[in-house]
Amino acid sequence: MNEIEIFRLIGAISRQATTAINQKVKQLGLDNNLFLYLLRIIETEGLNQQELAQKVKVDKTTLSRALAKLEKQGYITKEASQSNKKFNELFPTEKAKGLYNQIFSLERNYIAQAFSEVSPLDRADLYRILEKIQSSMT
Repeated sequence: MNEIEIFRLIGAISRQATTAINQKVKQLGLDNNLFLYLLRIIETEGLNQQELAQKVKVDKTTLSRALAKLEKQGYITKEASQSNKKFNELFPTEKAKGLYNQIFSLERNYIAQAFSEVSPLDRADLYRILEKIQSSMT
């Protein structure tokens, strides 16, 4: 197995997981990765759009469109940052907070199933290796 096959496998796993969870949260109106952004906003209230873009590794245009949908659906609010007026801080609404446990459980259960055959030692090794790969890309 060469590094191209490994890299493609990482991408395939990521896309498969995202697609599966997107299907599960579609009934909540959270299609097209909206769940991913919403979870991070709930978990880190007040983060700004730039921080969120870095956290989820998406471009600003894609993120802006997604945030507009979340805001229109009543899941988030944007407030101008007190420290830097160029940035909006993102906050979940009560509607979003009410869905958090359900969305987080879907994600957690999917991940638990995916890792069910992977030992804790292998998980630690995998994490260390993936961190190396990611750090070489930034």
